[in-house]
This record gives sequence, C-alpha cells and structure tokens, in this order.
Amino acid sequence: MLLSHQDIEQQIERLSHSVPRLLKENQASEFWVEFLERADAIQDQVPLHRRDWVSEKIHDVLAKYGIAPPSRWIATGKPRTGRVYAFPSGLCLT
Repeated sequence: MLLSHQDIEQQIERLSHSVPRLLKENQASEFWVEFLERADAIQDQVPLHRRDWVSEKIHDVLAKYGIAPPSRWIATGKPRTGRVYAFPSGLCLT
C-alpha cells in the first residue's frame, strides 16, 4: 500500500527520531545498514512521482545530525567535513 503525504511525513519524522539511537547503538557501517533499511522501507511505500522528494527529506534528516549521505560524497568528489560513518573498516572520522 502506498503512503499518503501525511503518512510519509510521519514516517520521516520517526526516522529522524531514530537517528540518535542508531548512532549510539551502531558502529561505522552498521549505522548505514540500519538507517538505510528504515529509509528503504519508506521509499518502497512511496509513489514513484514522490521518490525524489522523499530522498531529499531523508537527506535532510541526515543533515540535521551533521551527516552527509554517501551519495553526496560520491557525487561531488570533494572531501566532506563532519562525521563519516560509512567505512566497512570501522574508521570513523569526525
């Protein structure tokens, strides 16, 4: 079943509230596994014409906590400042 606009907003809000706990409970790449599973579950329930908007909302959630999504690191090719949690080696840059 596809989510309504209001349902999408509620799901994004729940995702946002879960970030501090995910950061605390998970190390490095484990954060991304947990976060992306939750984000993908939202995306899977969104109409195609709303997916870009939802992706931006998910990026906004990460930005709220000072985290750049991996796609932004790749797209710009520039080093990012701030927290990085996506390295399988467990490297955590701050």
